[in-house]
Amino acid sequence: MQSTCYEFAELAERLVESSQFFSMLDPHDLESLLRTGNPRNVKARAALCGRGELGHELFVVLDGRLKVRTTSGEGKEVILSYIEDGEIVGEMALIDGHPRSADLVAVQDTTLLAIGYDAFKSFIESCPKAGLGIMQALTQRLRRADSLVEDARFLDLKARLAKTLYQLSQDHGRTVAGGGIRIDFKISQEELGHLVGATRENVNKLVRVWVDEGVLETRQSTVIVRRPNDLLSI
Repeated sequence: MQSTCYEFAELAERLVESSQFFSMLDPHDLESLLRTGNPRNVKARAALCGRGELGHELFVVLDGRLKVRTTSGEGKEVILSYIEDGEIVGEMALIDGHPRSADLVAVQDTTLLAIGYDAFKSFIESCPKAGLGIMQALTQRLRRADSLVEDARFLDLKARLAKTLYQLSQDHGRTVAGGGIRIDFKISQEELGHLVGATRENVNKLVRVWVDEGVLETRQSTVIVRRPNDLLSI
């Protein structure tokens, strides 16, 4: 999705096509909401907002990608998810009034719209479909959180990493020549460790085995999953 985002009618149509949440809305209703937003650009690796901050706005990602992360008191990072084009994030703090539960950090240069509480509240009240869409989005995130807890308790590192790589290829992948799916952003082995709760060294050992077996291919922090079904069977 390109950042010619100020043509709101065109942008609304693109969001309806690319997002499950926005697909529930009439493009004209969505356009009226987008017009209340303020454009914002975030440089790669810059923080958009932090855990514990009060949230007065949500964000619609137009072009780029964010990661949702938390850090321990010792500075250990855990990546909870990635947010890309067409998705919304930050709505939880608007709904319940509590501080933000995680940091939002740009993975790459990112363009978004920030929509304030008053505009969002008015939109939800006037558009019942939007309320239902928010409920579905939050339910999906709750299911994802449940799955993360289950994986941490019941799967060993090999299985967690295989499942994570497969899911990244499905959620953020592009088919490439020669067969396989490229995860469509650079991700280091340290970041993979932050996703699965492991050290970079332990992730590196498993990745090297899968590269030797032809399951994966790595190129300068780019991962190509050559045989996705093999990851599913681990």
